[in-house]
Amino acid sequence: MNHMKNWSKVTIAVLVVLAALASMMPSASAALLPSAKAKQLPGSKPRIALIRLEDVSPWYALNPQRLELLRYIADYLALHHVPFQVAMIPVYLDPPAGIRIGIDTPDDPRARQFIATIKYMISKGGVIGLHGYTHQMDNGITGVSAEFSRNPYVIESTAPYMASRVEAALAAAKAAGIPISFWETPHYTASPEQYAYLESRFSIIYEPGPTGHRANEPFLVDSPNSAISKVCFIPTPLGMVMGPQQVQSLLSFADNSHAQVLASLFFHPFRERLPSSHAAPSASDQTQTGSYLEQIIPAFQSHGFVFSSVIQVRKQLLAGARR
Repeated sequence: MNHMKNWSKVTIAVLVVLAALASMMPSASAALLPSAKAKQLPGSKPRIALIRLEDVSPWYALNPQRLELLRYIADYLALHHVPFQVAMIPVYLDPPAGIRIGIDTPDDPRARQFIATIKYMISKGGVIGLHGYTHQMDNGITGVSAEFSRNPYVIESTAPYMASRVEAALAAAKAAGIPISFWETPHYTASPEQYAYLESRFSIIYEPGPTGHRANEPFLVDSPNSAISKVCFIPTPLGMVMGPQQVQSLLSFADNSHAQVLASLFFHPFRERLPSSHAAPSASDQTQTGSYLEQIIPAFQSHGFVFSSVIQVRKQLLAGARR
């Protein structure tokens, strides 16, 4: 792998780019924010923020209200001029219950509804990435168990095993007409051999990266694939939003003008709630936990943050690396 050999050069380039992102010249700001709605504090400089919707699988199609929730979230983010990332799992499996729903089976009406919802999210500014193929292994349920492994003694840690699943996921997405822009490894769990494969296949990997290179800021590494050239790793140092405590931490972060870590976070859409009680999931569904977006998005924007896409972050890093 070429990581360490190119680390110094890449680190210098990334530092230069991060400084450029922090200063945010007008041309860069216009590229990162389609409609400049973020409120700027007097004398403040815009800072980059990223949001990812996690574990979006055909599980949502098991209940039409869950699909409605995805569309509501997309509408809300679009209304507030927030580009967003969707970590999509193409196939939902629940082996104990005998359930399989995948975008590779469009004859299933639930799969068709899920595909239509993903395309609706794209129309609202969503950038779609692959979050594994099934995000599970053996008898595990999608989204709960890992799909790959760091254990060098099991097949799930090999590049051929990963490649077969990645290619199946990409083929399913292509057949469904869903463009793929990034990869996120389920539970960030993969072997060095598998990361080497991913770096030859994707230009954006939306996670901290291999264990030895984990960072709180985006960085570039050389790709063995000349068509890709540079791979951009983008972490989520603000972590996962699970409840009111994490929301409060994010609000405190937004209010802290000295915090320099990348404002990148993710949350599971089922934790959000619809604005009308009649449309909210039933109590037995245990998916309604709070209206978090209405707190997080205005707080970040009112403190001068500019929401961006992973595609634009990579472009900015590449531009800085060429200077």
